[in-house]
Amino acid sequence: MNFGDLEERDVHRNHPQTADLPVTPLDARLLDFRTPSFSSTVSNTPVTVVRWETPPSRIRTPESSQEDLGQENFKRHSEHFSIGINESAHASDEPLVMQSEEEPVRSGEVEVATMERAEIDVDSSPPTPSVDDTPYIRFALDQLTRDEEVGISPGRLITGPSTYAYPVEPPVRDQGLDYYNDKRLARESIRKHRSSSSSDPEPLFRFNATRPLSPASDRSPGPEMFIPVQPPMRSSRYPPLMFVPTILRATSMITLSLLCLMMIAALMFCAIYSSHHQGLVGWSDGIWGGLYFIFGFLPQVLAAVILLYVQGVVSAITRIMPYALMAMNDADSRTKALFLGIYPKCFLWPRLDGPGSIGVANVFFWLTIFTIPLQGCLFAVIPVGGGWRWAAVQGVAWTLVAIYVLVLVATVISGVFFFRRTTGLLWDPRSLADLVVLLPGSNSLKDYPGTEVMRNRKQIEERLAMRSDRLGYWKTQDPAQGIFYCVGEEGTSTRRYTLAAGKIHEKPSNDDGFEPYQSSDVEIAADLYSRATRFRYIPRQLRDATIIFWSITAFILLLALIIISFLPSTAIRHGFLPLVPAAPDSQGFSPANFLYSFVPSVIGMLLYLLFQPLDMGLRKLQPWAELGNTDGTTAKRSLLLDYTADLPIECTLKALRRGHYRVAIVSLLSFLFILLPLLAGGLFFPLTISNDVRMMPNLPSFYILLAVLILYLIGLLILIPNRHQMRLPHSVDCLAEIFSFVYNSGILTDAAFNSPPTKSDLITRLMALSATGYESRYAFGIYRGRNGKESLGIERIGRRGAQQVLVLSGR
Repeated sequence: MNFGDLEERDVHRNHPQTADLPVTPLDARLLDFRTPSFSSTVSNTPVTVVRWETPPSRIRTPESSQEDLGQENFKRHSEHFSIGINESAHASDEPLVMQSEEEPVRSGEVEVATMERAEIDVDSSPPTPSVDDTPYIRFALDQLTRDEEVGISPGRLITGPSTYAYPVEPPVRDQGLDYYNDKRLARESIRKHRSSSSSDPEPLFRFNATRPLSPASDRSPGPEMFIPVQPPMRSSRYPPLMFVPTILRATSMITLSLLCLMMIAALMFCAIYSSHHQGLVGWSDGIWGGLYFIFGFLPQVLAAVILLYVQGVVSAITRIMPYALMAMNDADSRTKALFLGIYPKCFLWPRLDGPGSIGVANVFFWLTIFTIPLQGCLFAVIPVGGGWRWAAVQGVAWTLVAIYVLVLVATVISGVFFFRRTTGLLWDPRSLADLVVLLPGSNSLKDYPGTEVMRNRKQIEERLAMRSDRLGYWKTQDPAQGIFYCVGEEGTSTRRYTLAAGKIHEKPSNDDGFEPYQSSDVEIAADLYSRATRFRYIPRQLRDATIIFWSITAFILLLALIIISFLPSTAIRHGFLPLVPAAPDSQGFSPANFLYSFVPSVIGMLLYLLFQPLDMGLRKLQPWAELGNTDGTTAKRSLLLDYTADLPIECTLKALRRGHYRVAIVSLLSFLFILLPLLAGGLFFPLTISNDVRMMPNLPSFYILLAVLILYLIGLLILIPNRHQMRLPHSVDCLAEIFSFVYNSGILTDAAFNSPPTKSDLITRLMALSATGYESRYAFGIYRGRNGKESLGIERIGRRGAQQVLVLSGR
């Protein structure tokens, strides 16, 4: 082909025109602003972005892409320029389309020399040494740079629904031969575009003062990147995340340390003085006088005070530890935080989860369960000069000293650990509402679909494997978004993994931000609507078989005790033979005194500790039972309940005010049952009657014990009825299990949970009356969630524009 015979023609492009262009709607899921709205519900309506129609840009040969590279680069430059000029204008809803003949046709990156060459035919043979390789090289570079830009382009995270766009005209071609008619006009066009785009943006905005006229990019924005950030110090807007419960603060830890030091000092004094002065005081008034109360019951009372204090400390550590781990910078420390229990378990064995130092402290704290039984046999009477004197049993006293020294060490370890510790908390997370506040704006919920119907924590942990969620302040690439607070994952979750069958597998992702559950829709729907799944789980201690078994056993044993104690032939008031030596040795140790003080107290301690899980189970499940009502319930009676973090008497008073009488009674009984080990330790004492050594009971304490045991049986019987409503698909003992019931809920977009500055502000929002004069009601049921799919969990009833929550009945 002879390129020299081509005719050059001028193209006039000096008359701008406006024209409506056909558009193609494309649904895009956009992120909401995290700016709190105190008067309305944050909208979760999907936003639609409509873009102007463009030719295919992915599957292009080097020949065809040569003419489009300049246009592509200019479109990106024009988009960035127009958005940066007027951020507020970009959110306008006023549509306008402009098409100007003065817009450039090429990027400055394209050499004008390449415009003089004819376009190589698409079906031509592969490149040869005689043919320029530039188009192929540019094509390869174009594809590589486009892929990078799609992944790293920060873009604009929040955009309004755009119905019109401002497209750039394709290059002017001459009679289909793809030649510019004048090289000088091409250069001037490029220079004119550069100068106008950088120095005089006004011509674009005079057509629409509220919306930049930029072409919508044909590239979807990359995934949002969460960046941990430390807010400015002493900022009222971003308070430090260093909340620690009162019982774990320095003042409380010092108080507990002083109690341990005083107990250690008292025990050492009694042991040393008793060994050097042949006892403490003389025996008088028998087992019914004031001295017997001082030496037989007062030590247990003091030990019970420290035991209750320690249990409060351990309960607070258990509640706070998952958040403290998620606030750490080390990702390994955060790995298991979601699956740590947040409620205290039975104190029969120590908790070893969490950091090693806290595990050691928990073991030392656990030793306090032996202090009350040991205090019950701390003192005995020894013969001195033909009389009897109260003396400290040396072995028991120094054993108690060792235990309280270890408790003191545990107190110091815990106090140091939480002193000025960044826990990631603004206030004490005592209720379900406090946990929900951590989720709005989170980017770590996309793995949760399907977890609400899983059977146990192990399955959920496999689903959420390889995670290291962090709790704290965040920011994103968008500087206009500011700093926000939630549970999130660092960086961009472009590739995710899960653990299945002992192997690590990569998980696919959806455009809606939620990971697809590896099960069919039919199976998921069957589980959601299945009553067997909905009412599958209840804690082991609250199951029918367990409650009925313990009730029957307690009734039989109590009946046997009453019969034996009051039969004339075996009446407890006559005492009984010890069957072991009763005489004390030089150290004050009496086998009979130790056996009949330590063993009854241990039995009482077991009864006390075994009843506590029943109490905690009721406290924990009461909010969920309220949410299971078919008419729903208010936040005050469900989401704001914090029985699990209350002290025994405090829980009783709160439950009475809210009408939860069974919780109130069981909580009060759980506290009163500390009398079982306390009184049992001083119940029997060896006395010489008619030249016979017999173990004689302290009858007032025995009658009190008998009454407490009857209350124990009543407490078990109270637990039998109306427990079915407390059943759930799986347990709610850790954060991951609770999050599985709210991850898709619309309450995450409610203004009430959107960045409340304080706990009192959260309570005020949740208890505020709506426009109709009623409090919002919440329920646990089946609802259509934020991702458009049905889920099982907590949702607000009567949400505008949403389907009603389907609450499955208990029977």
